[in-house]
Amino acid sequence: MLSSLAPRRLFAILLCALPLCLFAETKVSVRFTNALRDDVAISMYWRNPVDRNEKPVTHRFPRGAHEVVEAYTGHVFVAYDDTHEDFKEFYIDEPRAGESVIDVVITELIKKTAIARFTNHSPGSMELFWKNERTGENIKVGPVIEKGQFFELDTHNGHRFVAKNLKGQVLKEFTINSVPGVREEHTVGEKPVAIFRNVMTKPMSIFYFDKDSNQEVPVQETVQPGASHQVFAQPGHKFVVYDQTKRLSKEFTVTADYEKKETFTVEL
Repeated sequence: MLSSLAPRRLFAILLCALPLCLFAETKVSVRFTNALRDDVAISMYWRNPVDRNEKPVTHRFPRGAHEVVEAYTGHVFVAYDDTHEDFKEFYIDEPRAGESVIDVVITELIKKTAIARFTNHSPGSMELFWKNERTGENIKVGPVIEKGQFFELDTHNGHRFVAKNLKGQVLKEFTINSVPGVREEHTVGEKPVAIFRNVMTKPMSIFYFDKDSNQEVPVQETVQPGASHQVFAQPGHKFVVYDQTKRLSKEFTVTADYEKKETFTVEL
């Protein structure tokens, strides 16, 4: 993934071997300088924008030293101390006119916290509250979360949250059980369930139609006669069912709302 290009350990991120080059704009050199007030060494990591995995791009370097990395504008780098509990993120902007090297001076690190994402799959809007264990008070955090939307925030392990509808009724309570820097997913309500019932005398296959790629994605290769198959979906999702010869087909569109089920009887 990395190759040494100069005696001063100039590291190159070989991103063009990845599909991530679709996101790349301008190739740039970035000089990260450790200017922390405390005598703390740091290491730089590149964050993959697709899966958010982080890969090291420098060796550990002390206060007063710097490392140069070849990258692309729009990418994100993270500086860590040796414990990986203190960090700082940096977004690489377009260089200024005449600027051959982008200088990033690291003057502080912040304490890494857990990340919680709350997704609303309930029938209506909801609000999120942090539960103060000391006083018992519920303190509202963030905006109203509409159906199908999510809200995420930095938090700490053991913190408790309560989701309520706009009438004040409790929908669900959550306790954070995450490590620093890791996103924990929480959901209120369930996605619609689509049930495909094969009433034919021959097997059938189910495909999801991905409108973004304009392709059919296999869901279930074989559903025997008299059997059913169910899948979580979203309102408006389209499925295509084929018979075993793949010559006959029929399309189905999910109209069920969240927390509902919809049954499709298949007969081609």
